[in-house]
Amino acid sequence: MGLFDIFDSREKKKRLSHMFNLLAVACADGVLEQAEIDLLLQIGKRMGVSYDELKRVIERPGSVKFTAPETNEERIALLYDMVLVMMVNGDIDEGEVLYCKNVAQKLGFSHKIIDIMVNKVIELVKQGVENEKAVENLLTVAEN
Repeated sequence: MGLFDIFDSREKKKRLSHMFNLLAVACADGVLEQAEIDLLLQIGKRMGVSYDELKRVIERPGSVKFTAPETNEERIALLYDMVLVMMVNGDIDEGEVLYCKNVAQKLGFSHKIIDIMVNKVIELVKQGVENEKAVENLLTVAEN
């Protein structure tokens, strides 16, 4: 196995972990809806996750080990995508909100900033701000 194989393996683990967290948000209310699956497919495609890889995450979530995002951009992108999944069906469930907040805390965001960030993400999602621009916007919130 070469150096690039190791790098790809780490990147793949991060992508699958990202998708696992999105699936967990989608399932936090006890129901995995078609709109959530469609959004998972869309995000997976954007991230380079194949249909088969996403299917594995859905069918065998225990096969995916949590791999922490390494940069603030990756942490914020995960939080943004989780809130996007939370909102896709038009019904924000308290279990989904709590899951997002718990993950934000595990990602190292302070208690003070979590509510501000989650509310800012909700605002950006409602405005239809693209992922990359939202992450840029949220970086300034996280750094303050």
